[in-house]
Amino acid sequence: MTGISGLPSQGAEDPHVEDPRVEDHDIAGIAGNPIPHLDGNAAAGPLWELFRIDIIAAIGRCKNCGAVRVFGEAAVYADAPGIVVRCSSCDGVLLRLVETPTSYWLDVSGLSYLQIDREG
Repeated sequence: MTGISGLPSQGAEDPHVEDPRVEDHDIAGIAGNPIPHLDGNAAAGPLWELFRIDIIAAIGRCKNCGAVRVFGEAAVYADAPGIVVRCSSCDGVLLRLVETPTSYWLDVSGLSYLQIDREG
């Protein structure tokens, strides 16, 4: 029996013992997860509606792992109610955007900062 990383799982000796490493992972962070995601460019339209700027070239810092990347490199999950943008380094949630008929709900708590070029 192997765990999620292909290594023998800790419960390999006893099939009734669960692998504790599985609980430590967000489902989207598991290798081979069938949930499809798109790159950060998929968030361009909804974020344009909100900010009226091209945010795809902006540089953001992940609050979870500290990675600094161009927003367009992030992973976008659009199958949820709204969109979820995850860090391409650690899969931490950077941003959530839900649009209702009367308002936008924006959660950017996964970003330490977002640097937006005024010239672009």
